[in-house]
Amino acid sequence: MDYTDAVGYINQIQKFAKKNTLSHTKMFLQALGNPGENSRIIHVAGTNGKGSTCNYLKELLTAQGYHVGMFISPHLVSMRERILLDDAMITEPEFVSCFETVYELWKMHQDDEGWYHPTFFEYLFLMAMVYYEKKKPDYIILETGMGGRLDATNAIDCPALTIITEIGLDHQQYLGETKQLIAGEKAGIIKAGAPLVYAKREPGTARILEERAKEQKAAVYPVDSSVFHQININDKGIDFCYNSRYYNTIEITLHTYAPYQAENAALALRAYELLCKDALMEKEKLCMTMGSARWAGRMEQIMPGVFVDGAHNEDGIDAFIECARQIPVSGRRILMFSVVSDKAYEQMMQKLVDAALFTEYIVADLQDVRGLKGEELAARFAQMTGKCVCIRHTVKEALETALSHKMEGDMVYVVGSLYLVGEVKQCVWQEK
Repeated sequence: MDYTDAVGYINQIQKFAKKNTLSHTKMFLQALGNPGENSRIIHVAGTNGKGSTCNYLKELLTAQGYHVGMFISPHLVSMRERILLDDAMITEPEFVSCFETVYELWKMHQDDEGWYHPTFFEYLFLMAMVYYEKKKPDYIILETGMGGRLDATNAIDCPALTIITEIGLDHQQYLGETKQLIAGEKAGIIKAGAPLVYAKREPGTARILEERAKEQKAAVYPVDSSVFHQININDKGIDFCYNSRYYNTIEITLHTYAPYQAENAALALRAYELLCKDALMEKEKLCMTMGSARWAGRMEQIMPGVFVDGAHNEDGIDAFIECARQIPVSGRRILMFSVVSDKAYEQMMQKLVDAALFTEYIVADLQDVRGLKGEELAARFAQMTGKCVCIRHTVKEALETALSHKMEGDMVYVVGSLYLVGEVKQCVWQEK
């Protein structure tokens, strides 16, 4: 089997595999020899900001001299993006080797009671742990796929530290209709004795996280506006002040125009200080490390005047709008939008229209089977606004239209789904 075959097989899993219990994932890990059990694991959950927080923490730990594995989702262009070691994706041969290890174990036990085919996410998580067992990194950062309590990554029992980023409304059909219920699901990753670093925004969700931490005898380290403040957008990115546990106030510059990244960076900085408190890097090196960090698909400028942002829920859209409003523009703002059908897309679209920032909307069909059709998106936008709405049947055609409509001084924003961002980046990559 080659890499293309392995990816094709994994992509087919969603059509036949059913959701498995956490005990099934634990059973699979045990049969694989409990891979990764000797590495220090940082477990990250939250609604928005998980990937960015993971990436900032990875950059800090690697700058400290550690080897760091990072398992994330979703991928934008290549499935190998999900399984990282330091700054590199898993290679194609290693991807195939890990795939075959999991596949052979499944074939051996497929007729045994209690054994079921791993789900799409579970399969990739198992592959990642097999890979990290071979590479033996000092730290493994695991990003939950959805929720926390029942997520496959929660099969890990003894993390060194847990992080919970901003909690918002997303996946309500699985996690609950309120932020408090969703917080309860995220709190499921909090483990006995493992410190919790979390984004403190609302008293209701904070209370749930802190109660769970108290039950688990886990120390809590809230990150709120007293920890990061004085956020300022400039021509190079954003500046903010971080109140360190060891260096007092540090001025941090991030290579991003997204103000919300200050919170994610502060979460990573707090986690780093707890993990490396006995040997912190010098303040100048720390600032340089944060300033050089990059994270694809989050208010990322992929070409002059063209930004992509993976905002895919109401809170994400709010953050995107805040950012777009603060970036200076001398011309028009053109929006390219698509979304998967299980999101609160009508509310997202209404927020975008109500922002009164965009002069034109371009919608497209996603390759993902859950993608909403461009015709339906256009019809909904037409009900909300009198501005021009263009329909294109592929993301490539939509991007070409946006670029052809863009004049000097205009900005193009691509938003609504990480799958959309991935397709756009693939179009740009192919052009290069």
